[in-house]
Amino acid sequence: MHKPDLPGTLLFQPACILTLPHSAEVSDFLSVNGNGVGGGSNSVKTALGEYFERRHFYREVTSRRSGRLSEFLSEREVLGFARAFVQTASKKMSISDIEKHEFALSEVIRSSDFSKCFIPTACISLSSHSLGEDSLLYPLRDTCGCSFHWNPNIAFLGAIKEYLERQFLVRFWLTKKCCSRISTVETGELLKGQSVRQLYKALAASGEITFLDISDTRFPGFCVLVVYGQKNINHYVKYCAGMAYASELAVAMQKSLLELWQTFRFMNLFKATDSEEKMLEDSYIRYFLGCNVYETYQEITDVVECGGCRSLQDFTVSEFLFVLRRMDVAGYFYSTIGGVDGGGGVFVKFISPDLFLHMNNSRNFNSINKYSKGFKSSILQSRLEKMVPFP
Repeated sequence: MHKPDLPGTLLFQPACILTLPHSAEVSDFLSVNGNGVGGGSNSVKTALGEYFERRHFYREVTSRRSGRLSEFLSEREVLGFARAFVQTASKKMSISDIEKHEFALSEVIRSSDFSKCFIPTACISLSSHSLGEDSLLYPLRDTCGCSFHWNPNIAFLGAIKEYLERQFLVRFWLTKKCCSRISTVETGELLKGQSVRQLYKALAASGEITFLDISDTRFPGFCVLVVYGQKNINHYVKYCAGMAYASELAVAMQKSLLELWQTFRFMNLFKATDSEEKMLEDSYIRYFLGCNVYETYQEITDVVECGGCRSLQDFTVSEFLFVLRRMDVAGYFYSTIGGVDGGGGVFVKFISPDLFLHMNNSRNFNSINKYSKGFKSSILQSRLEKMVPFP
């Protein structure tokens, strides 16, 4: 493809077995990649969406101005960011140091009342370019809370639900607690008649596969983590994982299984071709490949089932924000419209210093926040020192 706003290469990989999902990979010469799996053209759509999302947040987020946080935020908001940055900083900092710091800033809207304000660009951009010393305060970043879609409603919903599912995952990892382990019988019923059923049967026949409901029942919907384990040391993939958050349990299970398969295929091909892990640019993927042992599967499926009364609210942005306001959590939406081949795509990122700012719980991590306050006594120190094994 030879248009500046499109990727350079799109590689479509139909499944050799018709009952398995297709795969697609999208990339450009600056090493931004997108991957997708699914039936029909869904794999291509997913890959393109992931590519545009990553390209924007790696290369296209800019700072509009600079200044102290107090110039644009309330005293309470400044304190929220300061308490988070004191924990994430790569050098010893005080709250006073944070308050005096001159940040590169980007415009966002508050999730509480949709008023405009400015927050550190480092919380939005996945690159440290032009951010100066801000990266010392917030050195680790990931795609948590990023979203892209042609429909703005879907883009905003995607951003906040993606951010929340990461919160649920970290909470689960730090405490071992989940709503339930979904039984084999229930899994069979929920996947009955679905296109991913054959994929599930193939993975279950090859090794072990477990679905875990890791939802926070204060929020609407179902968050599912699915993990695969393989005892046979001659197999390339011995541990893999996928996760999804959706309004219905069956949908979350289907999407989580597709996400697992996307990573499974990458790992299998990577190992089969004797590729070197040090060549991978993504630190999360490098770490995840290091977790590729059956013992990881055993560890992550050693859970405490807690059940819980589930919220009956609608799976909408407004309902998510209602729950966050009830928890006294401040949040911000970054959003912009970007031209893509003559059309207008919407890029959105949700961020909150009152929640976990990123996924690497082992370092530069704001483990003390308003969300973790509710389960602080259940956090296992051994888990806090080891990053959650998720790609």
